[in-house]
Amino acid sequence: MIRRFIERVVDFAPGEFGPAVLSALYFFCLLFGYFMLRPLRDALGLEHGVDSLQVLFLITLGVMVIANLAFGFVASRLERRVFVPLVYGFAVLCIGVFLAIFLVRGDDRSALVGQVFYVWLSVFNLFAVTVFWGFMADIFRREQGKRLFGFIGVGGTAGAICGSAWSLALADTLGATGLFGCAMLCVAMAGAIAIALDRMAERRSMIGHADEGEPPPRIGGASWEGIRDVARSPYLMGIAVYVGLFTVLSTFLYFEKARIVEALTTETDSRVQVYAGIELGGQMLTIVLQLFITGRLMRLLGVGTLLAVVPAVTVIGFVGLAAVPSLLVIAVFEASRRASNHALSKPARETLFTVVPRADKYKAKSFIDTFVYRGGDAVGTLADRGIASLGVTVAWVAVPLAAGALLLSFWLGRREELTPDAIARMPPDPATTKPLADAPQPMATTTP
Repeated sequence: MIRRFIERVVDFAPGEFGPAVLSALYFFCLLFGYFMLRPLRDALGLEHGVDSLQVLFLITLGVMVIANLAFGFVASRLERRVFVPLVYGFAVLCIGVFLAIFLVRGDDRSALVGQVFYVWLSVFNLFAVTVFWGFMADIFRREQGKRLFGFIGVGGTAGAICGSAWSLALADTLGATGLFGCAMLCVAMAGAIAIALDRMAERRSMIGHADEGEPPPRIGGASWEGIRDVARSPYLMGIAVYVGLFTVLSTFLYFEKARIVEALTTETDSRVQVYAGIELGGQMLTIVLQLFITGRLMRLLGVGTLLAVVPAVTVIGFVGLAAVPSLLVIAVFEASRRASNHALSKPARETLFTVVPRADKYKAKSFIDTFVYRGGDAVGTLADRGIASLGVTVAWVAVPLAAGALLLSFWLGRREELTPDAIARMPPDPATTKPLADAPQPMATTTP
């Protein structure tokens, strides 16, 4: 009965139901584990006060640079079926180390442990998610991604809701050690599902990168190849600018929300309720959009239009916030923007990577989703301080930036549509012989 309901709202082609459901379950386990630990991370990060968070933000950005090089080095030397589970296996090991420290030291542990955990989880979150979506872009073809990525995203949204609820309900009972143990189990399950999904993809020839029964080639290339390709490719650079603008505008909105909530009430419990209400509203709207609308809109309107939804909502929201700076406006703005991002623009953004070479699906994507993303946080924080010192509303800066992102969205959508035609005119790549007839070929990153 559940399968019939899902097939009624999602346009599955024959043979896609199993891989799509398994992918959604993979994403569910991954975000269940992360959102279970995120409240613990935030609490440990506040042990030295709010000012210390700004320092941790900058440290996280620096660690991202080193982590990207290490990530690229490992990815270059391993096959996908080894590399993806290795990422989650390493995460389970790290969580186990933190669990052991908390078991042995308890409240007597050094405050440095909490700060290290804050930085580690902030880095792991972005890498874990970018590996997931890179894996999805690798095993699903372009046309499949447009139909299925919204449904797969439902698994992540459900995992985020369940993880937050689990932490809220059982944090006092389980304590930090219990949360670490549960998160280890969730991440380990995500890794196990990734192994099963990779084997299923090879059996069903979902990728078209090798002959039947032949393992996919190594990702290959140099460790810094992702950074180089982003700098060389207008297409990848456009995605990077889009992500950077999104993050800067998100930071502006974050501080605007904090100012309104701070002025509204001084009670911590009341503030928690406000934040929780906005979070819940956004997540529930996200699930409805992902399940019933995303796939259909992507096929009807195209990737560029869905990419443009978040910038359009951002323009309207900041204009409304400048006119009526109230809790109601900020709540509707935040919930609408979050839902439109997770349900519409983010699946469209992940679809952009289905037409790039395998190496860029992991290396360039990782650089964009981690360093560029955290760099946008830092730029947004510094810019917000500068705007505040000038005594003007943030809308004067946010609206032009969002309008630029709106135009960029349609350009990226157009490039994504042209990519398969451009590739068809290129000579075949010896490393990817005998592709499936309906599978898009990798886009050369130097294509103008």
